[in-house]
Amino acid sequence: MDLAREPRYVCLDFETNGFPGAKGAPRSDWTLPWSSFPIQLNVDIVKHGEVTHAMDTLIQGAQQFAPWVRENVPITHADLDDHGAHFEDVVEQLGALLRDGDVIVAHNVRFDLETVLARTASKMDYDSPALRILLAAPRFCTMRCAYSRMALGSNPGMAKLCEHFQVPLEGAHDARVDSAALAECVAEAWRRGVML
Repeated sequence: MDLAREPRYVCLDFETNGFPGAKGAPRSDWTLPWSSFPIQLNVDIVKHGEVTHAMDTLIQGAQQFAPWVRENVPITHADLDDHGAHFEDVVEQLGALLRDGDVIVAHNVRFDLETVLARTASKMDYDSPALRILLAAPRFCTMRCAYSRMALGSNPGMAKLCEHFQVPLEGAHDARVDSAALAECVAEAWRRGVML
């Protein structure tokens, strides 16, 4: 393997305000401004089987969380108000991390890049060179790749992926934890010569 040409794997995870409540759910269960609005992003980079932390931010703008998010994600509206960055600034910062040849990796990359990133940008009528670079970058999905499907079954959860690669996953549904665990799985997959 030519290590000089080995790409960097940019492992990311978004947490969002959740999915819409059941039909007829009380107004307190609605996700505002819309479902799957990003509230947290974490990025860890894998190069030559080594993990480096690159980015951790909260994102302002979510006015209401789904009940599941309120119960399972360790973020409050006060956290977003006090420490969150604007979505546009987060996109610019994430875009600035990418280098030529990088591969964006997520556990359900379609959700993170298309539903969270692209859909939010579209609803906000936001576009930028950084956004276009992110959406055009090579991507890899650890949930839907052939290796995961063969070794772990159809659409395995993050916990199953971590168990397979013997990576601890404590405190899931915090992007910092999920992204770091994903990066460790990618690093171990690289060391084993599987998946990527």
